[in-house]
Order: sequence, then structure tokens, then C-alpha cells
Amino acid sequence: VLAEFKEPGQFDSNDPVLNVAVFRKADWGRDVEITVRAFEKGCAAEQLVDERKQTFSFASAGRQEWLLEDLHTADEDGDGFVSPGGPMNRGTDCDDRRATAFPGALELCNGLDDNCDGRMETGVANRVWYLDKDRDGFGRNVPGTEACDPPSELHVEVTGDCDDERGDIHPNAVEACNGS
Repeated sequence: VLAEFKEPGQFDSNDPVLNVAVFRKADWGRDVEITVRAFEKGCAAEQLVDERKQTFSFASAGRQEWLLEDLHTADEDGDGFVSPGGPMNRGTDCDDRRATAFPGALELCNGLDDNCDGRMETGVANRVWYLDKDRDGFGRNVPGTEACDPPSELHVEVTGDCDDERGDIHPNAVEACNGS
């Protein structure tokens, strides 16, 4: 017998009581084994974060209770992933305080590890940086470097400098009669 609760709305975590009734057929034994498994985002074996088993023996009809308090299922941010821990030390959420941080999340340029790969800002680059060697505020007129943050203090987001060796030559410079 399998009872699945795939969505948080199917199971009230504020009143986590699950009643299971087993009606024994004549040729069955008197022992019932119950397994409770908690998964992250689905029921694949690699997403199993905790499991408990209990065997109940019934000499006759009756009721038995199992108080299961320490099942590792806490998902503080509600993203469907739990932080590592519990007896199995499983769970893949690297920051259970942010719903935008979980395995497979879009990596943002925010100085944080959003996709739980152990590295920050390795995904989407939302700026292009240009080397500004002469520090006139304009980078070299060549293809830039895509990154979240400037590769060095000599990089700017504005391109168009045709001579990055001289600070007085750039797109906003005033033309002078000097042959340059």
C-alpha cells in the first residue's frame, strides 16, 4: 500500500497526523511494516532526504501509534529543497533562507551562490566590461568581457576609446588643433 503526498497542500504540516488503516486478508501474516520517506522535489531515489521504518505486530485487531518527530523535512523557504542534515545527512538546499537558492536555480549577479554549485556568479553575466587603461572613463573599442562584476579596477562599462594609451583622447574629448 502506498500513500503519497506530493504537494505541500496535500498534507497539513501544522497538524502532521497520518492515519493508516490496514485490513488483513486471511492469508497475510500479523506483522505490518510501515516505511515513511521524505523526498525533495519528486520521488527519485537521489532526492530521498530521510526515511524511517517501523514494524508493528498484531496478535489481534487493534490500534498502534507511531510518533515520528524527527523526520528531516524542514523547508524554511518553501522552495521544495531541504538543507543537509538529519540522520541520512541529505538535502541539497545551500541556503534554506532564500527561496531563489536551490540546485538548478538561475545564477544571479548578486554575490551569492544561487544554484548551490559552491561557486558564486558563475551563470548569467549581465554586464559587459571594457579595459580603460588610460582611465578616461571609456574602454577600448574592442569586444568586452561579460561578467557580473568588473574584472579589475581598470574596467568600465562604456566603450568607444580609439586610443586607450592617452587620457585626452576619447569620444567626449574636445578637438584640438594638434594633429592628433
